[in-house]
Amino acid sequence: MQQSLIAFGLSTEHLVSIPPDFRVENETANAFQALGRRAAERGLDLRVASAFRDYDRQVRIINDKWTGARPVTDGEGRLLVRARHDDEEWLNLILRFSALPGMSRHHWGTDLDVWDASAVDVDYRPLLSPFEYGPSGPFCEMTRWLDELMAAHDAEGFYRPYASDRGGIAPEAWHISYRPAAIKYQDMVSAELLIPLWRGEPDARGNVHEPLAMLEVIEPKVDHLMERFVAVP
Repeated sequence: MQQSLIAFGLSTEHLVSIPPDFRVENETANAFQALGRRAAERGLDLRVASAFRDYDRQVRIINDKWTGARPVTDGEGRLLVRARHDDEEWLNLILRFSALPGMSRHHWGTDLDVWDASAVDVDYRPLLSPFEYGPSGPFCEMTRWLDELMAAHDAEGFYRPYASDRGGIAPEAWHISYRPAAIKYQDMVSAELLIPLWRGEPDARGNVHEPLAMLEVIEPKVDHLMERFVAVP
């Protein structure tokens, strides 16, 4: 049961703290510290922009995007208008950059969004946008360095689960995953277990969570969504 709770972002017992104020799985923390030391030798300052995110936080993000309380943008960072899209289109636009609760790899504590503090001013706040990590962006050197390490299978166990566009989640050069720990959870995500949570039914510990606002749109196509937005190498 414990691994299922971790897979859905319903447990924090396996996490440790890393600077400045993030939580990650213990083995992932050790591997990232090793990767950070190697980055420093290269003149890079590898930092974390996002790490563990629990189920309830992901529900709030998704529901806010569905209702318009939080902005939804395209791959170029342009603001999208809800009224111009039907429900199915809007859901797919949201899921390009934000996972449904219970489907996010950030639930596991094994996945990090990273950036290079040495490439920007001290007060810079990363946007996690494709431009920042592209050839003209401030994090292009870090991106190339990680590309080289990952191509040689020499990145302390990290890889990019969203390195290319397979028609589901958009490519995310900033998103790295610690494969030895992540592999324990990626096959545990199932519609059978998630739908009751999305409906607001109690989880395995008896805790109740906010229902998904777009559940009527999701349920008829849940198998397709699982295939398109969850299955990665």
